[in-house]
Amino acid sequence: MVHNEFVQCNACKMKINLRIQIGYFDIPFYVCCPECHSTIHGKVLVKGNKINVENANMIQFSNEEFYSVELSAEFPTRKAIYKKMADIEYSPYIRNHSFYGDPITATIRTQEAMVFANFAQSGLNKMKQNFELFWNDQDKILFTRIENMIKQQSHIPFSEIKNKFDVTIALHQLLLTTTGISVIIGKDSLREYTEIGKLVLGSPNLFIKIDDFIINGEVDFNHIEKKGFKLIELFAKIYEQLIPVIALKNGDFLKNIDKDQYGIMTANFDELTDFYAKSYEWILDNLKIILGLNNIFVRGDSTKCVNEKKYQNFIKESNGNKMKNGYIDETEPFSKPISSLNNRVRNAIQHFDSEIDYETQLITFKDGNKSVDLYLIEFADLCIENFRIMFYILELIYNLRKLDFIQKKIVPSFVVKE
Repeated sequence: MVHNEFVQCNACKMKINLRIQIGYFDIPFYVCCPECHSTIHGKVLVKGNKINVENANMIQFSNEEFYSVELSAEFPTRKAIYKKMADIEYSPYIRNHSFYGDPITATIRTQEAMVFANFAQSGLNKMKQNFELFWNDQDKILFTRIENMIKQQSHIPFSEIKNKFDVTIALHQLLLTTTGISVIIGKDSLREYTEIGKLVLGSPNLFIKIDDFIINGEVDFNHIEKKGFKLIELFAKIYEQLIPVIALKNGDFLKNIDKDQYGIMTANFDELTDFYAKSYEWILDNLKIILGLNNIFVRGDSTKCVNEKKYQNFIKESNGNKMKNGYIDETEPFSKPISSLNNRVRNAIQHFDSEIDYETQLITFKDGNKSVDLYLIEFADLCIENFRIMFYILELIYNLRKLDFIQKKIVPSFVVKE
């Protein structure tokens, strides 16, 4: 259902209509006052049907024409307009059907995108504790704990945990199949990451070179995963803002949105940039894994990069130069999933040279004398792409862990469920 509420700007007394699509999640909002251009922000709380608002007051208002913004946690919303009380509009829920072509697809995609939001509220801490036990070698506690968890998951084809190889596979399965993360990654991307990851274990003749790279390149699995999990937690905090984009993106329907008219009023630009910047730096820190594997598989030597460049020189480069100085060829086998990285946006964020117009939802990123303009919904898409690349790198780490176990003569001891 849609609720209409009104607020009055504390500075200029402008009256603004909040057209609210009530759903399952609280709705944070950021509104630019059209009169004085100050920011009015707050949150619609689903429980108790309450609205908290800063820089404005809730009022009763019945004038014929007013400035109206639309709010929804689950669906794209039209941007701010002046309208009359008698104007008839589709609700965000009904309008959302048109982006997908039919209501059934719209409902399924949106519900799928909600799974991780629910997991973030109730299951993320438990999952993190599982990994902490793993990183801290608390095998006795962890093995029993994971056995109890996988017995409740019929799709996991074993029921006993006897060694670290077993628990590595179980944790990976639980993370991808019980959290909603696979929905964020998308079926096609997940399939691609899995197939690329299998290359690591599919070339036994390269195992010694890969193992040497792990050791000599100081690839610290635990350190990489710990930082990666902090980013998962940061992503979980902004995830409810991204539900409409995730839902549309997974069905390849995002292209159906007229970005001049529709956006995501609930997204906080500062929170999104924080995740984008931190995730980008983590990705750049771990490009060495992609580079080393490309070098081994293409040139037979982890130290030899494309264009006759050297791996050790790459390690000495600043993060800002790692993508642009010719070390990585996007056509090589481990490179394709990182093609969406946008260094110009990253530089603008790092130098605090970006700004958003919440009225149009247009962001301008300035990088030196050049600039990039993106709508907020497009920037949200880039944040999701970063999250996907994070999981691609974690998928490589997962396969490198398994190779490391094999080299140490540790093998899985699966007991298949009947």
